[in-house]
Amino acid sequence: MRSLFIVSLFLFAPIFLLAQDLTVIYDFGPNPGNLKMYMHLPSNQAKSMPLVVVLHGCSQNAGMVAKQTGWNQLADKYGFAVLYAQQKMSNNMGNCFCWYNPNDVDKGKGENASITAMMDYMKQHYSIDSNRVFITGLSAGAAMAVSMLATHPASFKAGAIFAGAPFKAANKFITGMFAMEGWVLKSPQHWGDLVRTQNPNYKGAYPTMIVYQGKADVVVNKRNGYEIVKQWTNLQGISATPSKLIKCFAGKKCIEKNVFQNAKQEDVVIYYKVRGLGHALLVDPGKCEMQGGKHKLYSADKNYYSTYWTAVDFGLIIPHTINGTKSVKPYQQNVTFSVPAIAGAKYKWTFPSGCKTISSNKNSVIVNWGKVSGSVNVIETNSDKCKTVYQTLYVEAK
Repeated sequence: MRSLFIVSLFLFAPIFLLAQDLTVIYDFGPNPGNLKMYMHLPSNQAKSMPLVVVLHGCSQNAGMVAKQTGWNQLADKYGFAVLYAQQKMSNNMGNCFCWYNPNDVDKGKGENASITAMMDYMKQHYSIDSNRVFITGLSAGAAMAVSMLATHPASFKAGAIFAGAPFKAANKFITGMFAMEGWVLKSPQHWGDLVRTQNPNYKGAYPTMIVYQGKADVVVNKRNGYEIVKQWTNLQGISATPSKLIKCFAGKKCIEKNVFQNAKQEDVVIYYKVRGLGHALLVDPGKCEMQGGKHKLYSADKNYYSTYWTAVDFGLIIPHTINGTKSVKPYQQNVTFSVPAIAGAKYKWTFPSGCKTISSNKNSVIVNWGKVSGSVNVIETNSDKCKTVYQTLYVEAK
Protein backbone atom coordinates (compact mmCIF):
# COMPACT_ATOMS: atom_id res chain seq x y z
CA MET A 1 0.00 0.00 0.00
CA ARG A 2 2.75 2.42 0.85
CA SER A 3 4.39 1.85 -2.54
CA LEU A 4 1.09 2.70 -4.26
CA PHE A 5 0.86 5.85 -2.17
CA ILE A 6 4.36 6.87 -3.17
CA VAL A 7 3.67 6.31 -6.87
CA SER A 8 0.48 8.38 -6.62
CA LEU A 9 2.35 11.12 -4.82
CA PHE A 10 4.98 11.24 -7.56
CA LEU A 11 2.47 11.16 -10.41
CA PHE A 12 -0.15 13.63 -9.29
CA ALA A 13 1.56 16.26 -7.15
CA PRO A 14 1.37 19.69 -8.84
CA ILE A 15 4.11 21.14 -11.03
CA PHE A 16 5.02 24.70 -10.01
CA LEU A 17 5.92 27.62 -12.27
CA LEU A 18 9.52 28.59 -12.89
CA ALA A 19 11.19 31.28 -10.87
CA GLN A 20 11.73 34.53 -12.76
CA ASP A 21 15.49 34.70 -12.05
CA LEU A 22 16.35 31.60 -14.10
CA THR A 23 17.64 31.70 -17.66
CA VAL A 24 16.72 28.87 -20.01
CA ILE A 25 19.39 27.47 -22.37
CA TYR A 26 17.80 25.75 -25.34
CA ASP A 27 20.85 24.50 -27.23
CA PHE A 28 23.47 23.34 -24.74
CA GLY A 29 24.80 20.45 -26.81
CA PRO A 30 24.05 16.71 -26.95
CA ASN A 31 20.83 15.92 -25.10
CA PRO A 32 20.14 12.17 -25.27
CA GLY A 33 18.18 12.35 -22.02
CA ASN A 34 15.79 15.00 -23.42
CA LEU A 35 16.18 17.32 -20.40
CA LYS A 36 15.79 21.10 -20.01
CA MET A 37 18.57 23.40 -18.81
CA TYR A 38 18.25 26.51 -16.64
CA MET A 39 20.93 28.57 -14.96
CA HIS A 40 21.47 31.48 -12.61
CA LEU A 41 24.56 33.69 -12.65
CA PRO A 42 25.50 35.92 -9.70
CA SER A 43 24.95 39.64 -10.09
CA ASN A 44 28.69 40.22 -9.71
CA GLN A 45 30.48 37.55 -11.71
CA ALA A 46 34.00 36.68 -10.61
CA LYS A 47 36.79 35.67 -12.99
CA SER A 48 36.64 32.10 -11.71
CA MET A 49 33.31 31.04 -10.21
CA PRO A 50 32.35 27.82 -8.45
CA LEU A 51 29.40 25.97 -9.97
CA VAL A 52 26.57 24.22 -8.09
CA VAL A 53 24.43 21.74 -10.05
CA VAL A 54 20.92 21.34 -8.57
CA LEU A 55 18.57 18.44 -9.39
CA HIS A 56 14.91 18.64 -8.34
CA GLY A 57 12.79 15.90 -6.83
CA CYS A 58 9.75 14.14 -8.29
CA SER A 59 6.80 16.42 -9.19
CA GLN A 60 9.11 19.45 -8.96
CA ASN A 61 10.79 21.60 -11.56
CA ALA A 62 13.78 23.93 -11.65
CA GLY A 63 11.81 26.98 -10.57
CA MET A 64 10.27 25.26 -7.58
CA VAL A 65 13.54 23.88 -6.27
CA ALA A 66 15.23 27.25 -6.83
CA LYS A 67 12.60 28.97 -4.66
CA GLN A 68 12.59 26.24 -2.01
CA THR A 69 16.34 26.04 -1.58
CA GLY A 70 17.34 29.65 -2.06
CA TRP A 71 20.48 28.67 -3.97
CA ASN A 72 20.16 31.73 -6.23
CA GLN A 73 20.16 34.16 -3.29
CA LEU A 74 23.29 32.55 -1.85
CA ALA A 75 24.88 32.60 -5.33
CA ASP A 76 24.34 36.37 -5.59
CA LYS A 77 25.79 36.95 -2.13
CA TYR A 78 28.79 34.62 -2.31
CA GLY A 79 29.57 34.68 -6.03
CA PHE A 80 28.96 31.29 -7.64
CA ALA A 81 26.88 30.03 -10.58
CA VAL A 82 23.95 27.60 -10.33
CA LEU A 83 22.88 25.08 -12.98
CA TYR A 84 19.45 23.45 -12.86
CA ALA A 85 18.63 20.38 -14.92
CA GLN A 86 14.89 19.79 -15.36
CA GLN A 87 13.04 16.61 -16.25
CA LYS A 88 10.18 16.48 -18.80
CA MET A 89 6.91 14.69 -18.16
CA SER A 90 7.28 13.11 -21.61
CA ASN A 91 10.24 11.20 -20.13
CA ASN A 92 8.68 10.40 -16.75
CA MET A 93 5.05 10.99 -15.76
CA GLY A 94 6.07 11.84 -12.22
CA ASN A 95 8.67 14.35 -13.46
CA CYS A 96 11.32 12.23 -11.72
CA PHE A 97 14.86 11.79 -12.95
CA CYS A 98 15.17 8.14 -14.02
CA TRP A 99 17.80 7.22 -11.44
CA TYR A 100 16.84 3.52 -11.61
CA ASN A 101 17.36 3.15 -15.39
CA PRO A 102 20.84 2.02 -16.53
CA ASN A 103 20.29 3.81 -19.84
CA ASP A 104 20.03 7.09 -17.92
CA VAL A 105 22.59 6.69 -15.13
CA ASP A 106 25.50 4.89 -16.77
CA LYS A 107 28.35 7.12 -17.89
CA GLY A 108 27.71 8.72 -21.27
CA LYS A 109 24.07 7.62 -21.48
CA GLY A 110 20.69 9.36 -21.37
CA GLU A 111 20.07 11.85 -18.59
CA ASN A 112 23.59 11.40 -17.26
CA ALA A 113 25.01 12.53 -20.61
CA SER A 114 22.60 15.46 -20.85
CA ILE A 115 23.62 16.81 -17.44
CA THR A 116 27.27 16.39 -18.41
CA ALA A 117 26.62 18.43 -21.58
CA MET A 118 25.03 21.18 -19.48
CA MET A 119 28.10 21.32 -17.25
CA ASP A 120 30.36 21.48 -20.30
CA TYR A 121 28.26 24.35 -21.67
CA MET A 122 28.71 26.31 -18.44
CA LYS A 123 32.47 25.78 -18.50
CA GLN A 124 32.73 26.78 -22.17
CA HIS A 125 30.62 29.95 -21.96
CA TYR A 126 31.33 31.29 -18.46
CA SER A 127 34.29 31.63 -16.15
CA ILE A 128 33.75 28.45 -14.13
CA ASP A 129 36.41 27.05 -11.83
CA SER A 130 36.54 23.38 -12.89
CA ASN A 131 38.11 22.47 -9.53
CA ARG A 132 35.08 23.77 -7.62
CA VAL A 133 32.05 22.07 -9.14
CA PHE A 134 29.42 20.64 -6.78
CA ILE A 135 26.12 18.81 -7.14
CA THR A 136 23.08 18.41 -4.92
CA GLY A 137 19.58 17.00 -5.21
CA LEU A 138 16.45 15.85 -3.43
CA SER A 139 14.89 12.38 -3.72
CA ALA A 140 15.07 11.21 -7.36
CA GLY A 141 17.31 14.23 -8.00
CA ALA A 142 19.52 13.09 -5.13
CA ALA A 143 19.82 9.59 -6.56
CA MET A 144 20.68 11.06 -9.96
CA ALA A 145 23.26 13.30 -8.28
CA VAL A 146 24.86 10.17 -6.81
CA SER A 147 25.08 8.73 -10.33
CA MET A 148 26.84 11.87 -11.58
CA LEU A 149 29.36 11.69 -8.72
CA ALA A 150 29.90 7.97 -9.35
CA THR A 151 30.38 8.22 -13.11
CA HIS A 152 32.34 11.50 -13.24
CA PRO A 153 34.40 11.55 -10.01
CA ALA A 154 37.04 13.87 -11.45
CA SER A 155 34.41 16.49 -12.36
CA PHE A 156 33.13 17.18 -8.84
CA LYS A 157 34.65 18.33 -5.59
CA ALA A 158 31.66 17.29 -3.47
CA GLY A 159 27.99 16.38 -3.53
CA ALA A 160 25.11 16.79 -1.08
CA ILE A 161 22.37 14.15 -1.17
CA PHE A 162 18.97 14.71 0.42
CA ALA A 163 16.93 11.49 0.75
CA GLY A 164 18.76 9.68 -2.04
CA ALA A 165 19.97 6.17 -2.79
CA PRO A 166 23.33 4.53 -3.54
CA PHE A 167 24.57 4.25 -7.11
CA LYS A 168 23.09 1.19 -8.83
CA ALA A 169 20.62 0.47 -6.03
CA ALA A 170 18.15 -0.42 -8.80
CA ASN A 171 18.10 -1.38 -12.48
CA LYS A 172 14.41 -0.86 -13.28
CA PHE A 173 11.34 0.86 -11.83
CA ILE A 174 10.23 -2.06 -9.65
CA THR A 175 13.66 -2.56 -8.08
CA GLY A 176 13.72 1.20 -7.55
CA MET A 177 10.62 0.83 -5.37
CA PHE A 178 12.34 -1.90 -3.33
CA ALA A 179 15.36 0.38 -2.90
CA MET A 180 13.20 3.26 -1.71
CA GLU A 181 11.63 0.93 0.85
CA GLY A 182 15.12 0.18 2.19
CA TRP A 183 15.32 -3.44 1.07
CA VAL A 184 18.43 -3.18 -1.12
CA LEU A 185 21.38 -3.81 1.20
CA LYS A 186 24.90 -4.67 0.07
CA SER A 187 28.38 -4.91 1.53
CA PRO A 188 30.62 -1.81 1.31
CA GLN A 189 32.87 -3.64 -1.18
CA HIS A 190 29.94 -4.58 -3.43
CA TRP A 191 28.62 -1.01 -3.38
CA GLY A 192 32.06 0.38 -4.14
CA ASP A 193 32.65 -2.04 -7.02
CA LEU A 194 29.44 -0.87 -8.70
CA VAL A 195 30.99 2.61 -8.90
CA ARG A 196 34.47 1.47 -9.87
CA THR A 197 33.20 -0.43 -12.92
CA GLN A 198 32.11 2.90 -14.44
CA ASN A 199 35.74 4.10 -14.59
CA PRO A 200 37.91 0.98 -14.23
CA ASN A 201 41.16 2.86 -14.86
CA TYR A 202 40.41 5.81 -12.59
CA LYS A 203 43.06 6.31 -9.87
CA GLY A 204 42.12 9.76 -8.61
CA ALA A 205 40.26 10.89 -5.51
CA TYR A 206 36.50 10.51 -5.19
CA PRO A 207 34.36 13.55 -4.32
CA THR A 208 33.36 14.31 -0.75
CA MET A 209 29.91 12.86 -0.05
CA ILE A 210 27.42 14.70 2.19
CA VAL A 211 24.20 12.86 3.06
CA TYR A 212 21.05 14.18 4.75
CA GLN A 213 18.45 11.59 5.73
CA GLY A 214 15.25 12.09 7.67
CA LYS A 215 14.66 9.32 10.18
CA ALA A 216 10.88 9.68 9.70
CA ASP A 217 10.98 9.54 5.90
CA VAL A 218 8.22 7.23 4.60
CA VAL A 219 9.14 7.75 0.93
CA VAL A 220 12.86 6.97 1.02
CA ASN A 221 13.62 4.68 3.94
CA LYS A 222 16.34 5.87 6.33
CA ARG A 223 18.41 2.74 5.62
CA ASN A 224 19.35 4.29 2.28
CA GLY A 225 21.37 6.98 4.01
CA TYR A 226 23.69 4.45 5.61
CA GLU A 227 23.93 2.42 2.40
CA ILE A 228 25.28 5.54 0.65
CA VAL A 229 27.76 5.94 3.51
CA LYS A 230 28.89 2.32 3.07
CA GLN A 231 29.41 2.88 -0.66
CA TRP A 232 31.38 6.09 -0.33
CA THR A 233 33.51 5.17 2.66
CA ASN A 234 34.55 2.12 0.64
CA LEU A 235 35.45 4.33 -2.32
CA GLN A 236 37.45 6.55 0.03
CA GLY A 237 39.23 3.52 1.48
CA ILE A 238 38.12 4.24 5.05
CA SER A 239 36.05 2.60 7.77
CA ALA A 240 32.26 2.87 7.80
CA THR A 241 32.52 3.73 11.52
CA PRO A 242 32.47 7.52 12.03
CA SER A 243 35.61 9.33 13.16
CA LYS A 244 33.42 11.86 14.99
CA LEU A 245 29.83 11.70 16.17
CA ILE A 246 28.50 15.20 16.79
CA LYS A 247 25.18 15.28 18.59
CA CYS A 248 23.12 18.49 18.51
CA PHE A 249 24.92 19.83 15.46
CA ALA A 250 24.60 23.63 15.21
CA GLY A 251 22.70 23.50 18.49
CA LYS A 252 19.85 21.44 16.98
CA LYS A 253 18.87 18.48 19.15
CA CYS A 254 17.28 16.72 16.16
CA ILE A 255 20.48 16.70 14.04
CA GLU A 256 23.31 14.23 14.55
CA LYS A 257 26.39 14.72 12.35
CA ASN A 258 28.58 11.71 11.62
CA VAL A 259 31.99 12.58 10.18
CA PHE A 260 34.20 10.07 8.37
CA GLN A 261 37.82 11.15 7.90
CA ASN A 262 40.63 9.84 5.74
CA ALA A 263 44.25 9.34 6.80
CA LYS A 264 44.88 13.07 6.28
CA GLN A 265 42.04 13.82 8.74
CA GLU A 266 39.98 15.35 5.95
CA ASP A 267 36.19 15.08 6.18
CA VAL A 268 35.42 12.97 3.09
CA VAL A 269 32.01 11.56 4.06
CA ILE A 270 29.49 13.45 6.20
CA TYR A 271 26.18 11.94 7.28
CA TYR A 272 23.44 14.06 8.87
CA LYS A 273 20.72 12.04 10.58
CA VAL A 274 17.65 14.19 11.25
CA ARG A 275 15.17 12.98 13.85
CA GLY A 276 11.52 13.76 13.05
CA LEU A 277 12.21 14.74 9.43
CA GLY A 278 10.10 13.21 6.66
CA HIS A 279 10.72 13.40 2.92
CA ALA A 280 11.81 17.03 2.81
CA LEU A 281 14.55 19.61 2.74
CA LEU A 282 15.30 21.62 5.88
CA VAL A 283 14.53 25.33 5.55
CA ASP A 284 14.36 28.38 7.81
CA PRO A 285 12.47 31.19 6.06
CA GLY A 286 13.52 34.67 7.10
CA LYS A 287 15.75 37.64 6.30
CA CYS A 288 18.69 36.99 8.61
CA GLU A 289 22.10 35.87 7.35
CA MET A 290 21.61 32.19 8.16
CA GLN A 291 17.97 32.00 7.13
CA GLY A 292 16.43 31.15 3.78
CA GLY A 293 14.38 28.79 1.69
CA LYS A 294 10.61 28.44 1.32
CA HIS A 295 8.24 26.15 3.19
CA LYS A 296 6.47 24.31 0.38
CA LEU A 297 5.90 20.74 -0.77
CA TYR A 298 8.98 18.66 0.17
CA SER A 299 10.47 21.23 2.55
CA ALA A 300 10.16 21.47 6.32
CA ASP A 301 10.74 24.51 8.52
CA LYS A 302 13.02 23.23 11.27
CA ASN A 303 14.80 26.55 11.95
CA TYR A 304 17.80 25.09 10.12
CA TYR A 305 18.69 26.28 6.63
CA SER A 306 20.25 23.22 5.03
CA THR A 307 21.24 25.08 1.84
CA TYR A 308 23.37 27.46 3.89
CA TRP A 309 25.06 24.62 5.75
CA THR A 310 25.57 22.72 2.49
CA ALA A 311 27.31 25.79 1.06
CA VAL A 312 29.51 25.76 4.19
CA ASP A 313 30.32 22.07 3.66
CA PHE A 314 31.11 22.83 0.00
CA GLY A 315 33.51 25.58 1.08
CA LEU A 316 31.45 28.30 -0.60
CA ILE A 317 30.78 30.08 2.70
CA ILE A 318 33.32 30.58 5.48
CA PRO A 319 31.57 29.45 8.69
CA HIS A 320 31.46 31.29 11.98
CA THR A 321 33.86 29.36 14.20
CA ILE A 322 34.45 28.97 17.93
CA ASN A 323 37.93 29.71 19.24
CA GLY A 324 39.18 26.97 21.54
CA THR A 325 41.04 23.72 21.82
CA LYS A 326 39.88 20.59 19.98
CA SER A 327 41.49 18.23 22.49
CA VAL A 328 41.44 18.13 26.29
CA LYS A 329 42.32 15.68 29.00
CA PRO A 330 39.42 14.15 30.96
CA TYR A 331 38.47 16.50 33.81
CA GLN A 332 40.81 19.25 32.54
CA GLN A 333 40.32 22.52 34.39
CA ASN A 334 39.97 26.11 33.12
CA VAL A 335 39.33 25.46 29.43
CA THR A 336 38.45 28.65 27.53
CA PHE A 337 36.17 29.03 24.51
CA SER A 338 35.25 32.30 22.80
CA VAL A 339 33.67 33.98 19.79
CA PRO A 340 33.93 37.61 18.63
CA ALA A 341 32.12 40.13 20.86
CA ILE A 342 29.16 41.89 19.20
CA ALA A 343 27.67 44.93 20.93
CA GLY A 344 24.22 44.22 22.34
CA ALA A 345 24.34 40.51 21.47
CA LYS A 346 23.41 37.63 23.76
CA TYR A 347 25.15 34.26 23.74
CA LYS A 348 23.82 30.81 24.59
CA TRP A 349 26.53 28.20 25.16
CA THR A 350 26.01 24.44 25.45
CA PHE A 351 28.56 21.80 26.46
CA PRO A 352 28.62 18.00 26.83
CA SER A 353 27.31 16.36 29.96
CA GLY A 354 29.79 16.60 32.81
CA CYS A 355 31.19 20.02 31.90
CA LYS A 356 30.83 22.82 34.43
CA THR A 357 30.91 26.50 33.51
CA ILE A 358 32.97 28.40 36.09
CA SER A 359 33.29 31.79 34.41
CA SER A 360 31.35 33.52 31.66
CA ASN A 361 31.87 36.84 29.93
CA LYS A 362 29.06 36.52 27.39
CA ASN A 363 31.14 35.88 24.27
CA SER A 364 33.72 33.84 26.18
CA VAL A 365 33.45 31.10 28.79
CA ILE A 366 35.74 29.08 31.03
CA VAL A 367 34.73 25.52 31.83
CA ASN A 368 35.96 22.57 33.80
CA TRP A 369 35.71 19.71 31.33
CA GLY A 370 34.08 16.39 32.17
CA LYS A 371 35.06 12.86 31.25
CA VAL A 372 33.75 12.43 27.71
CA SER A 373 34.31 13.91 24.27
CA GLY A 374 31.55 16.06 22.88
CA SER A 375 30.27 19.17 21.13
CA VAL A 376 30.56 22.83 22.03
CA ASN A 377 27.84 25.05 20.57
CA VAL A 378 27.02 28.74 20.84
CA ILE A 379 24.17 30.74 19.36
CA GLU A 380 24.56 34.51 19.18
CA THR A 381 21.40 36.65 19.06
CA ASN A 382 21.95 40.26 18.04
CA SER A 383 19.84 43.33 18.75
CA ASP A 384 17.77 42.67 15.59
CA LYS A 385 16.85 39.21 16.93
CA CYS A 386 18.88 37.53 14.19
CA LYS A 387 20.74 34.41 15.26
CA THR A 388 24.28 33.47 14.29
CA VAL A 389 24.88 29.76 14.82
CA TYR A 390 28.56 29.00 15.16
CA GLN A 391 29.99 25.88 13.61
CA THR A 392 29.93 23.11 16.22
CA LEU A 393 33.37 22.53 17.77
CA TYR A 394 33.97 18.86 18.54
CA VAL A 395 36.33 18.41 21.48
CA GLU A 396 38.01 15.09 22.16
CA ALA A 397 38.73 14.11 25.75
CA LYS A 398 41.75 11.80 25.69
